[in-house]
Amino acid sequence: MKKKTSAILSVAFAFSVFGTSFAADATFQDVSATQWSYDAISYLGQAGIIDGYNDQTFRGNQTMTRNEMAEIVYKAMKNESKANIAQKALIDKLASEYALEMNKINSIDNRLGKVEKKLADINISGSLLEQYKVKSVPQPDSNYKNYSKQQWQIRLNLSAKVDNNTTLNVRLANPAPTKEIFEDVTAKFGGVNSDNTLKADRFFATTKVGATKVTIGRQALAIDPEDAIVDSGFFSYDGAKLDWNWKGLNFDIKYGRFAEGVIGYTFGSGITTNAADFNDVEISSASVGSKSGNLKWDTGWAKFKNWQLSKNLMNYYFGHAGYQFNNVFSMAAEYGKNTEAATDGTYWFLKGVYGAQSLNAANKQNFTVQYLHASQNSLNGCYTGFDDQAHVDANDGTNGHGWNFLDFAYRYAFSNNMVGKIEYGKIIDQQNSKEDYHFYKFQLIYKI
Repeated sequence: MKKKTSAILSVAFAFSVFGTSFAADATFQDVSATQWSYDAISYLGQAGIIDGYNDQTFRGNQTMTRNEMAEIVYKAMKNESKANIAQKALIDKLASEYALEMNKINSIDNRLGKVEKKLADINISGSLLEQYKVKSVPQPDSNYKNYSKQQWQIRLNLSAKVDNNTTLNVRLANPAPTKEIFEDVTAKFGGVNSDNTLKADRFFATTKVGATKVTIGRQALAIDPEDAIVDSGFFSYDGAKLDWNWKGLNFDIKYGRFAEGVIGYTFGSGITTNAADFNDVEISSASVGSKSGNLKWDTGWAKFKNWQLSKNLMNYYFGHAGYQFNNVFSMAAEYGKNTEAATDGTYWFLKGVYGAQSLNAANKQNFTVQYLHASQNSLNGCYTGFDDQAHVDANDGTNGHGWNFLDFAYRYAFSNNMVGKIEYGKIIDQQNSKEDYHFYKFQLIYKI
């Protein structure tokens, strides 16, 4: 076989491209713009007719094999529609000469095409949170101390399309809830990562049955829009969900197992004095909502029950509304009540967002203010998505305490997939001021 450069020049001359001018960079690192063969090699490289090696070199002094020449002819055939009559005749002659090798290349191309089609049915997304958190206790005689902690949280979602109506989904997460640590460790008072191992904490299938979307398996436990009752980003449940739209109304029904064999988490004496009651919990919930113009509203119900003991643990009714006044300002409010609480059991929440309502591009920013009032036995400090009072541990949950949460946050988008956040919050325990504290969070959030 000829040296590679000579063979390529023969092809270039055949296609009358040698006189073509090229600007900017050479296609290959070892073919400089001053080299006599630069124009021809660059043209065929940019046209996709020739390839280099993994190190972006052309290696023109090497001897060209029949397989390499066959690949050039094969790619030329794919561009045959751009050739004139004489060039087509030459391509056909070369194709006859290298037919055996090109059949092998075509077979490989077909297999790769099938693989690419399969890969197109697989979607990968996720996020990485890096956080530095500081807690400051103002009471000098408090039982709890100041602390600072570096934390991180990774979520990796894989979705595979089965058919036009069905997908299979898996989430890998760290940290994830365990029987020993059944609380959101990046948001809570003590905030520690249990280990450094990614776990498959969600695996579910979603399909359409008529107008109804059916989801079965271990999936996110999303109850209220603000995640006050349960942090849906952290907690899952094993069961089924049905959701559908009817006349502009969105309906959602869930049922399944929330906690099994959990060690030592309870809610406080206002619900039950037996910690073991919360070791095994099932969830039932239903909600309806709609969006009309700039107004979005939801209302719903959720029950947590230990079916083994026939005990109702928490029973919620809630309502939520959000309104976007313009492109830079929106407000949201939520009110709920736990009817199983021995005293009170109500909570309410307000939030305002000023600035970009979606941080989906570089340089967008916003400022958020939010306030939560959680009365005694309203929200379980182990489940909620909000930071809560200090007295949350493995034996007594919130210990029947209520708390107020005031939070200010500034967010800035470095790109559409990278957001930074600076946050300050104040926690006021309604029963014991010694458990009050301030916290500061510095976050970077990456998305794929």
